[in-house]
Amino acid sequence: MKRGLMQKSVEGSCSKDKAPRFGPSFRSQGFTLVELLVVLAIVGIVMAGIYSVFVRSNRVYISQEEVVAAQQEARSALDIIGREIRMAGFIATNNKTGGLDPITAAAWAGNADSTIEIADVDDIGKTTTLAFKSNLDGSDTDLDGNDDTEAVRYIYYHSDHPDASRRNTLTREVLTWNAGWSDPSGEGEKVFLENIQDLTLTYQMADGSTSAEPTDLEEIRGVVISITAQTSIAVEPFEGGKNIRTRQLTSNIQIRNMGLS
Repeated sequence: MKRGLMQKSVEGSCSKDKAPRFGPSFRSQGFTLVELLVVLAIVGIVMAGIYSVFVRSNRVYISQEEVVAAQQEARSALDIIGREIRMAGFIATNNKTGGLDPITAAAWAGNADSTIEIADVDDIGKTTTLAFKSNLDGSDTDLDGNDDTEAVRYIYYHSDHPDASRRNTLTREVLTWNAGWSDPSGEGEKVFLENIQDLTLTYQMADGSTSAEPTDLEEIRGVVISITAQTSIAVEPFEGGKNIRTRQLTSNIQIRNMGLS
């Protein structure tokens, strides 16, 4: 009899142990809806922060790329202009007075023997022009090795030039003397540098003074070129909205062959 009572007692005990496992007080494992919404909100805030940082970093990167590109193009242009102006007045032996093919006419304006033919700011036409004769490779023969002198003309078209397609550009044209001035390449005036917000030429004179529009061109001994290059598109600055960004470069060029005689 005792054995029966013990068996019932054990069975009863087992029944009590199993009841909570299947009874109404059972709680399923997982997240509640409130917990899920909280997690989603936190993840959304974190992702929004990451996206904001990414977008800003990308804008700054694009901005810097545009600024560097504008600056590099202006610097390369200044290097070329500087080399050519520095050699102004160095005429090929063949084209000097008494040579086999002396220069007898001006390429752009002025006199046949003028080293610098134009150094002018046209406030009405909205242009700044510098034109000069030069032996571009600095030897007794020209760049093509044919004993001919070149005449180079640079024209900067101001930002308010009447022709919108020419605004903020610097063009270059080269003529070659060979019993007369001509353009053997047939290229004519070509765009040399774009996206220029401003370009100024300040001439250093023989008496130590400076002038933007010298009257006696043969007294010029040097040129200070200042170029303000701008980005081709509006970019995101570090603060504020999108805008055109600029970089200014300056080069001081001494003309080697002016005033030697």
